[in-house]
Amino acid sequence: MAKPKINLSDFDEMLNFEQESKSPAAEGVPAPQMGGMMEMDFDQMESFPNHRFKLYEGQRLTDMMDSIKQFGVLLPLIVWHTEDGKNIILSGHNRKNAGQLAGLTKGPVIIKENLTFHEARLIVTETNLRQRSFTDMSHSERAYCLAEHYDALKSQGKRNDLLAEIETLLNPHEIKENQTSAEVQHRLKSRDKIGQEYGLSRDKVAKYIRLAGLVSDLMERVDTGEIAFLAAYDLSFVEDTAKQQQIADLMESDSYKVDMKKAGLLRSYYETSKLTDTAIVQILSGEKTRKPKSDKPQPFKIKPTVISKYFTTQQTTKEIEEIIDRALAFYFENWEQEMEGTV
Repeated sequence: MAKPKINLSDFDEMLNFEQESKSPAAEGVPAPQMGGMMEMDFDQMESFPNHRFKLYEGQRLTDMMDSIKQFGVLLPLIVWHTEDGKNIILSGHNRKNAGQLAGLTKGPVIIKENLTFHEARLIVTETNLRQRSFTDMSHSERAYCLAEHYDALKSQGKRNDLLAEIETLLNPHEIKENQTSAEVQHRLKSRDKIGQEYGLSRDKVAKYIRLAGLVSDLMERVDTGEIAFLAAYDLSFVEDTAKQQQIADLMESDSYKVDMKKAGLLRSYYETSKLTDTAIVQILSGEKTRKPKSDKPQPFKIKPTVISKYFTTQQTTKEIEEIIDRALAFYFENWEQEMEGTV
């Protein structure tokens, strides 16, 4: 029996992206109009809990405000009407913000009901991926998107073929009609790049998913470039969030920096159960990364003018070294005798 073909539209149907014509059943929610859309006051909407995507700023925000002033909010917001009567924005945080700044008090919405939290969270990440360029996202937003796709689906016990479909959404290939789910999964497991559009390899995807476990104060420093991506990856192995927060607090209070060497040490100490509060301070301050002073004398070179003063060009390097060694031995032997005679 042939395996089912991959169809990206199945993902929309799974999360019920299509506009519904039936009215929301909850009391107090106006009946949808215009084929499933309705108007809702912005004040009645709440942001999605712990929303990780940054609101537009600068020219991007100005352009959206100008468009809304001229044409209104053209793309409806997706709002989740929960069982306890809340209206939570799943898609449209920027449209609401720009609309309010443009002077509007309401906008068009599509009401969604009967969602689990995981489904709602997946809609948040998926719509953000579709509506903005992945390359324009910050490191924290990319990490959040990639981690949420896996976490939300796996927590529902979804099949591997659905996981493969989400990976194709994150890393779109040209999927031909005759390709099977197994073929897609095989390609996703290869060492080749799985994201031609986004330029993400399997290794980079795995690193981003790990980064999603960093506390927000550390992720902000990754976004600003204060912590390099690979250093942040090593920090993600410090899985104790209290210790992560301690690192972030010390970076703030003492202006400590975290480079690759320090991040690697923090990871190593944590994985060997040696990352105490004292060790964290010693690593961040640089005490653990400083090279110990050596008792050996520093090497030096003899100037060519000195060499030519005492040696000929016919003498080999080995001959010159032997003569210098004997001369120094003679010098220090006589120097020691002179010192003994003065005592």
